[in-house]
This record gives sequence, C-alpha cells and structure tokens, in this order.
Amino acid sequence: MPKLTLREIVGLLLIIAALVLTPVAWAFSRLLWLLAFSLFIAGIMCFYTQRMWKREEERIKKGSDDASCHERGAAVPTDIHNYTGWGSGGRSETMDSSVDSGDADAD
Repeated sequence: MPKLTLREIVGLLLIIAALVLTPVAWAFSRLLWLLAFSLFIAGIMCFYTQRMWKREEERIKKGSDDASCHERGAAVPTDIHNYTGWGSGGRSETMDSSVDSGDADAD
C-alpha cells in the first residue's frame, strides 16, 4: 500500500466525516447538508490535489513530457473510412450514384 501524506490523510478523514454526516443531514437539517457537502468537496480537494502533485513530480523526474510522447510514433489516422467525406472533397455520394441513370430532365 502506498504511503499516504498528512494532506491525503486529512482529505480522507474529511471525506469519511462528510459521508457519516450525510444520513444525519438527510434526516434533520439543510445546514448539515451544506456542511456535509463542504466537507466532502474539501476532502476531495485535499486528497486529489496531493495525488496530482505527486504524479506530476514523478512525470518530471522520469523526463517524459507530453511533447516527447507525441514524437515517438506516427500519428494515428482519424478518418480512414472517409466517414466525413473530406477524402472526396466534401462531396457525398447517394445510393443511386452507382447506377448510371440519365438526366431526368432530358428529352
């Protein structure tokens, strides 16, 4: 199990306190609802931001930034089946285009 920092522990405790307070708030007061919601958001912010900071530090230590990740291989084609029609200049063909029927107005 990864070692938790004090900030992550506080975040988890705030989340747990909010979850414990929620049934009480549901039964009694809207002010308790606001308190439970605030504790939950504060807990998420404390826990999640610390995790993101750690992940960013590890990414910087490894030296893998987004630019080098994109330079490793060729770009994946996005519209290989020409669903958008851009491969044919934006023109789409109808179902009847394969049948050579003459102009309907011709005499």
